[in-house]
Amino acid sequence: MYIGTDFGATKDEDWEEVRMKRELADLEKQIADAEESAEKRRNRDRHGAAGASKIALVKRELEQMLDYKRKELRSLEEGSGSIETGKSLKAVRDDLDMIKEQVDALEQHLRRREEVLRNVLSEVEAEKATR
Repeated sequence: MYIGTDFGATKDEDWEEVRMKRELADLEKQIADAEESAEKRRNRDRHGAAGASKIALVKRELEQMLDYKRKELRSLEEGSGSIETGKSLKAVRDDLDMIKEQVDALEQHLRRREEVLRNVLSEVEAEKATR
């Protein structure tokens, strides 16, 4: 039996939300760990300013990632996922371009077939006239 990782009962739409919540929990744990580590280092070595600034930088980046993940989760819960919208717009543009090319090719084919038809009709008329 899977403990904590069995998502078999979740729907496809919920899968992304479950994954994002898990990432959010992981990021919160990383931030807590970074804060705890920074506090321990500060207590041990008050003169290590370079290490403290590195920890602060990591903490800031993790907080930014956490904010981003929260926004994405909120947009997924509201049903306004911007990532999928961008992909679908590109797909629609590609489809439109492909359809335009197909229409152009069909129009050219139609013009050629009309020319062939005109030639055949003129041959038929010429044949009738000689009889």
